[in-house]
Amino acid sequence: MRVLLIGPHWDTGRWTEYCAHGLAANGHDVRMYRYSERLDRRVGYWGRLRRRLFGVERFHVERLFEAARADNLAVLRLAADHRPQLTIVLKGEVLLPETVDRLRTQTDGPLVQWCGDSPSWFPQIVSAAHLYDRFFVADPSHGADLAAHGVHTSFLPHAAHPPTWAGTSADAEYVDVIFVGDARHNMGHLPASRARVDIVEAVARSGVMLAVWGRGWEKLDLRYYVGTAHRGLTLLPAAAVARAYRGAAIVLNVHHAQMREGPNMRTFEVPAAGAFQLTDYKPRMDDLFDVGRELAVYHDETDVVDAVRHYLGDAEARKAITQAGRRRVERDHTYAVRMRQLVEAARDG
Repeated sequence: MRVLLIGPHWDTGRWTEYCAHGLAANGHDVRMYRYSERLDRRVGYWGRLRRRLFGVERFHVERLFEAARADNLAVLRLAADHRPQLTIVLKGEVLLPETVDRLRTQTDGPLVQWCGDSPSWFPQIVSAAHLYDRFFVADPSHGADLAAHGVHTSFLPHAAHPPTWAGTSADAEYVDVIFVGDARHNMGHLPASRARVDIVEAVARSGVMLAVWGRGWEKLDLRYYVGTAHRGLTLLPAAAVARAYRGAAIVLNVHHAQMREGPNMRTFEVPAAGAFQLTDYKPRMDDLFDVGRELAVYHDETDVVDAVRHYLGDAEARKAITQAGRRRVERDHTYAVRMRQLVEAARDG
């Protein structure tokens, strides 16, 4: 089947590429378009001149609008050329409702959306939600945001692309616990929740050897112990993250506040890397893993330190859970599986 896949270009992840691999593994002819990729390109001479003449703020806003305009036109040209039998939009916050409506007429089959973030953050997504034949969300609670608009959603959890995370090499520097992710509580439009900071801070204060990578941690004031564990703003590419994961006894997972029921990408990627994960519990994990045997969990900052100490003292349990979790991800939670589930659901209407 001819599939047009439209998804984001991220500096910290390859969600669009993973889905393209999953579709190809199922035998589909895939054309992929990554929007916002232009924003990651170096600013050239004329761009630097405009920035100097008009100011940073105006230059930045105009650059965002120019990139969005180019992306909307590009996906329509690609759809007209490829004439897909299925169009999949991953998030698609830059697409105008008019563009989504036009994609419907250029797709000889269903037009579907899989939103990995809360759609309520993005007015363009909410405005276009009713135009999709199927709308999938990575957290079931996000469906309530769209129900008021008459849009029915289906839960499609995140997944992993095992080849990206495969390997046995590990960083030479051993740490007890590692966390790779942004502080998030003070970044732009994201919720002002300090839950992630509080949990990682509790682990930092416990005295274990902790390493933290990500943005936002450097902005915390000096009363936070976690600042001493901050190693850098980014850790890329995924292969480097995997090596860091395997060099730690425990990979800590702390979900963003938007993930109220469903697990994030990290939940699947850590086992795929062959590393031991300790994650905050989410209700839908019980449908996806044998919790306690394939996945180790804690519930909040009051018990995370006890859980860390318990598993640091039980290497056999860590090994067993790591192996069982990896087998489960490779069997049930790859992007090849997710894309098969999405395509089958889209065909069923």
